Amino acid sequence: MESEVLFDALNDNIFCNHKIVTYKGTFYHYHDAYELFLLLNGNVNYYIESLEMQIERGSLILINPYVFHCRGSYKGNFYERIVINIKEPYIKTTSSEKTNMADCFFSHPSSKSSLLKLNEQQITEFIIIAQRLSKEIESNEYGSDILVDSYMKQILVMVNRISKNQKFDCVTNLMPSLVSNVIAYIEENITEEISLDILSDCFHYNGTYLSRCFKNITGITLQQYIIQKRITLAKKYLFEGYSSKDACFLSGFNDYSNFSRTFKKQTGLSPKEFISQNT
Repeated sequence: MESEVLFDALNDNIFCNHKIVTYKGTFYHYHDAYELFLLLNGNVNYYIESLEMQIERGSLILINPYVFHCRGSYKGNFYERIVINIKEPYIKTTSSEKTNMADCFFSHPSSKSSLLKLNEQQITEFIIIAQRLSKEIESNEYGSDILVDSYMKQILVMVNRISKNQKFDCVTNLMPSLVSNVIAYIEENITEEISLDILSDCFHYNGTYLSRCFKNITGITLQQYIIQKRITLAKKYLFEGYSSKDACFLSGFNDYSNFSRTFKKQTGLSPKEFISQNT
């Protein structure tokens, strides 16, 4: 069975959206950009790879590109949030020799995500700047591009200052240990053979039960998750200058034709087309 496309590509350098969301279930996905997720109202369980945590008003989650994540409802069917996505090359243009705007995304030991707590003053400031940013992104008025850069820099400076002044507390992982351990196993063995039989033997659970537990939490199948993880790893190798055949085998695929077909289905480009556009 082939996997669905779980990758959400960002068309522009910046995406900014403030809205009330109706909860429709969890669904793991990932982006080719950094993400800032600020919860304004509601109680939400947030999933990042093998971690599930409960967040509340003022929780600001920073997520790196290609990291699987999703939101789930904890209490009620609605929540209000601001989401900002930023392409990695764009962040580099906002940085200087003295100030690296991406620091906040790598300040946590996991280097995949981090959780910050904003006070009411910081929440208000974030909302005001984000609303201005969103307005200028949609505008064609003179100087809108300059204002977009200005507001984005203000947000990144603000978040970096909060990150540098805030101690990271240990977050309680609410994800069932079986699913969390399966995700960790896949992460550690992504370049090796991974099958339902292997996972069943490793965790001493029936394969059907394992699959059901995994999909109940993530919204996707085990096969979808494994394929997307391997595609993400292949992209990393292609970015680093490896050939498409080397990227195929280094990322855990054992058949180049299957790799090429799957890569194009997930990215819209063949491996060679991806290389020509990104190197």
